[in-house]
Order: sequence, then structure tokens, then C-alpha cells
Amino acid sequence: MPKWEIHDKWAQKKGLSQEVSNYVNQLSDFPEQSHEFIQFCEHEGVEIVLQLVTAHDFKLIMNIPKYLQVEFMRRKGSGFVTAWYLHYVLDYIKMAPALTLEDVISRTRGKFGTCQELEAINDFVLDHAEEILHDCR
Repeated sequence: MPKWEIHDKWAQKKGLSQEVSNYVNQLSDFPEQSHEFIQFCEHEGVEIVLQLVTAHDFKLIMNIPKYLQVEFMRRKGSGFVTAWYLHYVLDYIKMAPALTLEDVISRTRGKFGTCQELEAINDFVLDHAEEILHDCR
């Protein structure tokens, strides 16, 4: 994964606060250390997982830990969701050097569906493609 400094750099360029970036970095990489996230999973996570199982949404079932993080971020606000998707996409770019940026975004949509925040990250990443690739690969 890219260092947090890279995540912070791109979050700042996207107009996200350092506070939001720090929170998302910590949650994304160390979810087990977030008491607030653990409480969310214990109280609301069970219902979310049951809905996924009942709906037979196997694509999302395979991504339950990350899906729970996105749902948790939604409760904190759009800026947190945007920062989470940015973090996820930058990690994905680093982990899958053979994929194009378009492929990374497409696969992210395939895992989580589309939303306003992910589309904003799509546009942002493509607008800064050369520098992001340099930083992440």
C-alpha cells in the first residue's frame, strides 16, 4: 500500500481535511483498532450482513469487511466516503500494477456499486493519472 503520506497528499489535493484523511487511513489499515467502528459492527453490522445474505448479493458478501467500512463512513458524511474511496483506489493501484486506472475504478464499482463519491474519485484519479501512477507504483 502507498504510505500514508501519499494518501494524505492526494486527500489534500482533493480538498479533504487532514483530520478526515487521518481517520480514514487509520480505519482502512487498522479497523480492529477503531472502537467506534467495532461498536458500529456489533450494533448495525449484523443487520447489514443479514440483509446482504438475504438478498443473495454474493459479490458484496465477499467484500463484507470493506463494505461495512463504507457503510460506517456514510454515517460520518460524504467527505469521509470520498476519502475512503480515494484510499481504497490508491491501495488498489499499488496492489495491481498490471491494471489501468480505468480497470481499477471499474473493478471498484463492481465491488461496491456506484455513488457520487466514487464517481468524483474516478474523475479526480483520471485527471491526475500520471502523478498518481508515479506516486503509487
